[in-house]
Amino acid sequence: MNRRYRIVLVNVLIMVCIIAFVVVHVEHGRRVSYSTEIDAFIDSTVALERVTENYLEGEQGICNIWANYIIKRDLDINEAISFIRDSHVLKNTSAHIIWLDDGKYEGMSTRPRVDDLTDYNVSYAHTDLSFDMMEESPLGSRINMTRAYTNPMNGIQSLGFYNIIHLRDGEGTMRPALLIRIVPIKELENKWVFPQETFSSAEFSMIDSEGSYIIKSSSFKSNNFFDFYRSYNQTDIASFEEMKNGLFGDTGSFIMLNSRGENCLITHTDILTTDDYLLIGYLPVNTLSTVNVDWLLIGVVSAALMVLLIIDLAYMNNINLRLVQAAREADSANRAKTQFLSTMSHDIRTPMNAIIGLTTIAEKNSSDPEMVRENLRKISMAGNHLLTLINDILDISKVESGRLSLSPVTFSIVESAQNLVNLSQPMVKEKNIDFNFRISRMVTEYLEADQLRLNQIFINILSNAIKYTEPGGTVSVDLLEEESSVPGSIRLTYRVADTGIGMSPEFMEK
Repeated sequence: MNRRYRIVLVNVLIMVCIIAFVVVHVEHGRRVSYSTEIDAFIDSTVALERVTENYLEGEQGICNIWANYIIKRDLDINEAISFIRDSHVLKNTSAHIIWLDDGKYEGMSTRPRVDDLTDYNVSYAHTDLSFDMMEESPLGSRINMTRAYTNPMNGIQSLGFYNIIHLRDGEGTMRPALLIRIVPIKELENKWVFPQETFSSAEFSMIDSEGSYIIKSSSFKSNNFFDFYRSYNQTDIASFEEMKNGLFGDTGSFIMLNSRGENCLITHTDILTTDDYLLIGYLPVNTLSTVNVDWLLIGVVSAALMVLLIIDLAYMNNINLRLVQAAREADSANRAKTQFLSTMSHDIRTPMNAIIGLTTIAEKNSSDPEMVRENLRKISMAGNHLLTLINDILDISKVESGRLSLSPVTFSIVESAQNLVNLSQPMVKEKNIDFNFRISRMVTEYLEADQLRLNQIFINILSNAIKYTEPGGTVSVDLLEEESSVPGSIRLTYRVADTGIGMSPEFMEK
């Protein structure tokens, strides 16, 4: 009785240790997974910044080409608009030229108003763009980009890429004007392709150094990112300034509350080719695919360990019954072996009768060389078949006695594959089978293994597939090398697929 109590106590201690390990391991996995998800979202934000940067450079480049052409040819506004209109490729983009020196900010558009297709006049007098901040700069030296605003010609939220040019007015006087290439924000947002299956709730925005949105995602409710942060996050002046200064000039992330009081992951990275513009990534923390402590799982593990303890006790009381069952299984195995040998003895008679009969025929026709040669060929085939049967019997006998040993040799797996193809070709051609043999990722040609046993496996599986595939069917073989956890070894995978007769569920259970 004392021994039983000691066994129960040891099992309980093991169960407690396993549960504690599961809890610690799951919590560690949760922390690692959380950190990995954050790093992945930061990397994705940086990759998106590269896409955005390339797109902005491309749009500014088109505006620069227009401006350079206009500057070199001393055009008036009508000639400039006509040139740009002829160079339009995308139907959603347009261009505006407005005069800067009269304070009215009026000019012409390359596309008409949506409500009057004959009206090309455009006015920026009622837009909230600040033209005082727009300075003339050498073409190609920077990206000159407005924040998002409503296109006065069609009411679509757009971005403007601009250059300051000089044009002749109606009196021939050269005047400063602003050339703006207008691109709908949707065109840029369409470039923000993101792995939705990984971060399906991700949103992105662009802000300037003052926190004003160039492009604003739907989750930011105010008109300024810094105002949004102060509205929903308790912070003092020093902490706020530290957060603000840490946004620009570096790539990173932090956690803040959104308008619903939920923790959100904010990632940020500079858009390098612009002045003080920032790409902001937004993702609710509860959408990160982190590993949580599953108390239900721990409960199930505990119950399973308790069941295991009960099974251990039942096993000690039931060991005699298992020994009886083992004896029955051994007797069944002996009967199976006897049946196998009986079947094999019948199979052996077939090639033996063929050998004896063909030998007699050859002796009677010794004067006919062609007849003797044909009989010898058939005798050789029957002998090879007999040798295969005998080898199978010897292998079974060695397995039963525990004396089967492998004979490793160095050989070329490529040559083995070629021999396998050659051996299968006669039956393949006879049955007109569509035969495919593919070798993938085979880096190591020479292997050390029991080539005979390996070839037996390859040939038996493939010959069965060909044998039970109807004429005109398909047999495919894949041989590939994979990494192995055993040093100095490889994992060789041999896969055979066929359109043969298949196996019934009852046979597969055997």
